[in-house]
Amino acid sequence: MNVLLHGATNMSNFGDYIFAEIFYNALRDLGHEVSFFAHPRYGISDFFARNLGVNPNRDKYKEILKESECLVYISGGYFVEPRKPGFISELKHFNRYMRPARYFMKKGNPIYVLGVGAGPFRNRLFSIYARKVLNYATVVTVRDEESKLYCNEFGINNDIHVTSDTALLINEYLANKKAEIPKFIIKEGAKMLLFHIDSNEEVKTMISNMFVPAVIRFLKDNPEYQLFLAADGIKNEALYEEYKIMFSEINPIVLKYENPWVLARQIERADLIITTKLHMGIVGSAFGCSVVSFPYVPQKTVRFYKQIGEPSRCVPLSEANADLIYDKLVFFKDKKIKVPEEIKEKAKLNLDYLPKS
Repeated sequence: MNVLLHGATNMSNFGDYIFAEIFYNALRDLGHEVSFFAHPRYGISDFFARNLGVNPNRDKYKEILKESECLVYISGGYFVEPRKPGFISELKHFNRYMRPARYFMKKGNPIYVLGVGAGPFRNRLFSIYARKVLNYATVVTVRDEESKLYCNEFGINNDIHVTSDTALLINEYLANKKAEIPKFIIKEGAKMLLFHIDSNEEVKTMISNMFVPAVIRFLKDNPEYQLFLAADGIKNEALYEEYKIMFSEINPIVLKYENPWVLARQIERADLIITTKLHMGIVGSAFGCSVVSFPYVPQKTVRFYKQIGEPSRCVPLSEANADLIYDKLVFFKDKKIKVPEEIKEKAKLNLDYLPKS
């Protein structure tokens, strides 16, 4: 079967790239011909195409769309309205995610929505069309109970299967598909504190005011830890330099993001992770690291830590302060996460529901 993949594939985000590659190879292992939605503006990015080793064929995206027999929406948190209000923002969000679905629905071809975060929904352009897609889809799986509740409340009558985040499969994927990526090594006897840098201007200000003093205090009290700074997407040199200056008192090591699987190995090695976003924490949890999370967009992140039975590790960034951050680091520094096996098994269902023929 000719399968078209789509999702949050037009940037360089670490979590979304993991989804893209896992789904791409799972479908190929099933014997399908696989392409990505390659609209020049809203389709697969150069970063994704390069790391996947695919030709995006942007000049032929309409032909590929017509030849495709099935659409698979990969995992991700994009079945939700845009953060910015307004018609233009709504239209861009619609074009970015829902554009190819119209063709498949018109033709009566199957659509699979697998492992997404959904809602909340309102009666706005994007949500109304998302409801059409979710009601039309052959299979819908969502990554948490809250997503299913949002779907039900918004009048989605299709069967909604609750799974968990596909990124929880990363251990198995690394072992089977990426064994050539070497383990990340740090100074013998040291422990690794991995700090997730963020480019959002508001978040940067909060990091400077709250996280920097808390982390420096923690490192002075726990000298066995060494600070590493890592990003989850392509960033400019100025951002890395800005964070180096913030933490200059303790001479951090900067890990520049270029290859998602190298970052995965770096996360795998971390003893303690502090993050303001979702997927560095999910991957760290899958590896059994200790994670403390202070999300800028809390809703989807709070859902995950609740699902794995670790809600106290996650505090919305708006509720944080330097003392609380320090206390969380101290409390969780030697407490590894153990994701329940039933949650990992649920993650596999997102691939089990892929079309077989």
